[in-house]
Amino acid sequence: MSTEQYDTIVIGAGVSGLSCAAHLAKAGKKVLVIEQNKRPGGYCCSYTRKGLIFDPGAHWIIDGEGFNSLLKEFDVDPIDFIQLNAVYRILGPTKYVDVLMSKKEHFRRTIIRSFPTIKNSALVELIDLALLLEEEMNSMPTDSLELQSLFGKMSMGVQMFSKAKNMMKYSRMNLKEFLEKMFPGEEHRDLRAALHIVPGEDAKAIALLIFIALGMSGSAYGPKGGAQQIPDALAKAVKKNKGKIVYSKKVTKIKIEDKKAVGVILDDKKEYSAKTVVASIDAKQLYYQLLEPELLPNKLKKKLEESPIAGSWFSVSIVTDLNPADYDFDGTDVLFLNTNDIIEAGIPNNPEKNAFVAKFNTLHDDSFRTAKAKENYHGIHILAPATFDYNNCWRAGAKLNRGKRYEKYKKDYANILIRRLEKRLPGLSRHIIHMDVSTPLTYHRYTLNHQGSGLGWQDMMMWKQKISFAKGLYHSGMWSFPGPMVEPSIESGKNAALLVLKQLK
Repeated sequence: MSTEQYDTIVIGAGVSGLSCAAHLAKAGKKVLVIEQNKRPGGYCCSYTRKGLIFDPGAHWIIDGEGFNSLLKEFDVDPIDFIQLNAVYRILGPTKYVDVLMSKKEHFRRTIIRSFPTIKNSALVELIDLALLLEEEMNSMPTDSLELQSLFGKMSMGVQMFSKAKNMMKYSRMNLKEFLEKMFPGEEHRDLRAALHIVPGEDAKAIALLIFIALGMSGSAYGPKGGAQQIPDALAKAVKKNKGKIVYSKKVTKIKIEDKKAVGVILDDKKEYSAKTVVASIDAKQLYYQLLEPELLPNKLKKKLEESPIAGSWFSVSIVTDLNPADYDFDGTDVLFLNTNDIIEAGIPNNPEKNAFVAKFNTLHDDSFRTAKAKENYHGIHILAPATFDYNNCWRAGAKLNRGKRYEKYKKDYANILIRRLEKRLPGLSRHIIHMDVSTPLTYHRYTLNHQGSGLGWQDMMMWKQKISFAKGLYHSGMWSFPGPMVEPSIESGKNAALLVLKQLK
């Protein structure tokens, strides 16, 4: 075993893992982060093509000022954010509407402009509900239950029950049924489709209400220069506080001795020992690959098998010399719908019909151009719902052979989406300078998330961050903490650090 001994080893340099490591290093603990990629970030990252920056996953956060306050605690310089006026626009078969924006009146006006027959009372009711849920959310205690005493848990339970009645009500209510009740009639079918922001027939009303509330509070900030700025800043925080990060190394086993986590083994057979281990990774990888199967309690195995996992994406990164601004696009993400059948639009692996998102980063801000970018080049990033196993794993087969069949098939698939976008951007296919295509296999390869899942568990729920059957082993990230966004992941990492410090103390 390596002579290097650590207080904590963190597996994974995503946002959560870096947050955990930075908090521990700040507390004076000897910390090692091990990351399989060449750089940090996970799904919160950026890459450059022809001098243009693309964000494949998370690309805005709720509280830019709060993030910079955290960096200040770690003695790291702040990063620059742009407050977004509108971050999500629905472009349906006939109309569009801004779904998430910075001001309540803007939201109301855009809907009335596109849907003049809508009753103002129904719109006011929707807005009031969103604000009520935001008020309830802000009143909720944020401390981890695992860090609470028995009395604290009971007190928190009483608070949640008394202050979160509407949150509980609308977390159970079906979104499709909610919209049909709020905006009935055939004349509002386009509106219902536009507001059904979460695909699938099982989506809940709370998803829409929270999105609207966050937008109306002006809580949407994009990092200048792309999402990579966020994990890069957190990595600086780890190093600034004397933590260590090792890249391009993969953990293949967590060592458990006498029901205690004692270290890890890497793919190069090197071993590191530690008093505690934090896995900031996919839950399936943690429990099925890094731990011996006999360690898992039957109850946990059953939960892992029965909990559905969110799907992945198919994406196309395009560098073009055609300017989307000439066709009335700006930096706002646009969800394209060619049907107002919201169930059909949410079905994955159907490029002719399913909804897809187009992001226009170079219109969003000039910081998405590097010095190498040509002035007339623009970036467009398309994302559509897709599954890992579609058509025999995208014709790669069970062995995931990404050969000529795979390359041709994904390119043909991409061209279908491009032709759909071309209805709004005429001539796009003739103006493509460079194109990268990613399938769920690509996302799996880079993140190790099970089947390339971009959101973790399909149903957002809290999993125990403290692993009960192995002392000193903890879990952090979106697979253990509700919400795939940046802030919940940072909070999850902090909670894991506090649990570690409690044990080390």
